[in-house]
Amino acid sequence: MERNRLIKNHLSRVRELLRNVRVVYTDLDNTLLGPRGSIFMTPDLKFSIKPVLSLLKLIESDIDVVLVSGRNLNQLREIARLLSLNNFISELGCQIFYDQGKEVLPNYDFAVPEGKTLYEAIGDSGAPSLLLTHFKDHLEFHTPWSKRQTCTHLFRGFIDVKAANDLLSSAGFGGLRIIDNGASRARTNIPNGSDVRVYHLLPLGTSKASAIRKDQAKRKIKPTETIALGDSLADLEMAEAVSAFFMVADGITEKTQLSDQLLSYDNTYLTTKKMGLGWAEVADLIIPE
Repeated sequence: MERNRLIKNHLSRVRELLRNVRVVYTDLDNTLLGPRGSIFMTPDLKFSIKPVLSLLKLIESDIDVVLVSGRNLNQLREIARLLSLNNFISELGCQIFYDQGKEVLPNYDFAVPEGKTLYEAIGDSGAPSLLLTHFKDHLEFHTPWSKRQTCTHLFRGFIDVKAANDLLSSAGFGGLRIIDNGASRARTNIPNGSDVRVYHLLPLGTSKASAIRKDQAKRKIKPTETIALGDSLADLEMAEAVSAFFMVADGITEKTQLSDQLLSYDNTYLTTKKMGLGWAEVADLIIPE
């Protein structure tokens, strides 16, 4: 029985799924981008232009590459501009932006008082304080990036996500959930913080998948014309909204149990290469060299 559903073992099926692709939804960190947030850097800290060339082939073929990230508007707008991309989805699906940020489509169901941001409304609810108190020495704000959010609250550490969401529900915060958005190399004040994860606190119904569905509906794009790529549990949810989801090889780790999660969907595949090189592996199947 195949353990990870590698692309190379399912080439005929994968090529069929990629035949009519119009939109590629992609995570950024550790997916399109490598170490240090560089599109040129490979997992072994060497350099390759391969991800850039593969991205360029998609752009030249009028395939819309949409960034879908935990990063905020200002971060994604600059990256999109540098990569010549027009559309992006920020803060794990909270906001969908078009034309490099000139048009925004909100994607959350949470009461926000007039004059306040979603980030401020979540903070005022007391949910972030509850999590930081309960998971003391295991969770902290993901500074300095956490100070620049407009929607989600951003943490780092290592916690049991199910226990955290059970805590939120039991404390009356059932309209919120916390999501694991992958590993981080950030420095931390947490004891034994060698295995640091990044977490987002956001409205319950908001996800990368729900944002993709809303974008598809707005632009009249069929799910069968879209795919997604990523490296984390938050990314894997995109499989629900597209014809196929591709996890870059570095996403599979024993501690996150993503290998089993990957096989819980019937349209998910694993690249043989990591980070940007794995991303290029998929792009090159869409537009062969």
